[in-house]
Amino acid sequence: MAFIRPAVTVAAKLIAPSLGSSAIPNLHPSRTGAVTQSDATALLDRRSDVSAIIQPILATAPELPLLDVDFCGECLPLDQTDVVDRWKHVFTLFRTHASDLGNLRQRAETFFPIIDPILEKYDIPDDFRYVPLAESALQPKAVSRAGAAGYWQLMPGTARALGLKVGGRIDERFNVLKATEAACKYLRTLYTQLGSWSLVAAAYNAGPGYMKNQLKRDDQRDYYRMKLPRETRYYLYRVLLYKEVMSRPDDYSSFLSPVLQTAYRPFGRSGASIG
Repeated sequence: MAFIRPAVTVAAKLIAPSLGSSAIPNLHPSRTGAVTQSDATALLDRRSDVSAIIQPILATAPELPLLDVDFCGECLPLDQTDVVDRWKHVFTLFRTHASDLGNLRQRAETFFPIIDPILEKYDIPDDFRYVPLAESALQPKAVSRAGAAGYWQLMPGTARALGLKVGGRIDERFNVLKATEAACKYLRTLYTQLGSWSLVAAAYNAGPGYMKNQLKRDDQRDYYRMKLPRETRYYLYRVLLYKEVMSRPDDYSSFLSPVLQTAYRPFGRSGASIG
């Protein structure tokens, strides 16, 4: 989350298992705190532990449908083997908790109609409505160990720079309208600087300073090919996972869970069901 923050994200738990016995992603970050980038990287480096958990799941899971997927019109390049591997990885770790999406849908039914007009006001693509799902699982009081807070997981300094009040008694990061306005201003600024919505999403996670330096180092402007921290490398895939299972659950129900067929309906703009 958003800038000047040690790359911290609640959704890092979708990449790697916790130090305990489960690889289940945590959809309630406010209860346990977020995972820092250093924590997430250390966990990801425990390749044998991750493999031991994922391989039995892969052995019994049906094949993940590789459908046409895009983020703000930028296609997920499924012709690249490493992209397919990451896509399958986040879906596989998410698979055992697909039933939790029913609760997430209920929160989204309230949340999306509030933020969609603000996204439209700042000409931010619809796909960014799924960023708060990856950041906070739409828990209004979510606070990470690093101090990021609210639906959009804004750091205190970031929030103040965007005009929000952050103090002992008043913290506007928890005000959905004001926090969304601030986040959209920031996203629009990032797009002006980077010119790519996928890079904007990466910068929202890793920080604009890191992304600008990385662009100078390797002159690579393709998110899917850039050398990025592990958490940031998986970040957009997690956002896209939420987009896919929320907007067309039936297409993935055979892989995730039969619960998806009845737990919720796909979303259109402003939370309206489609189909």
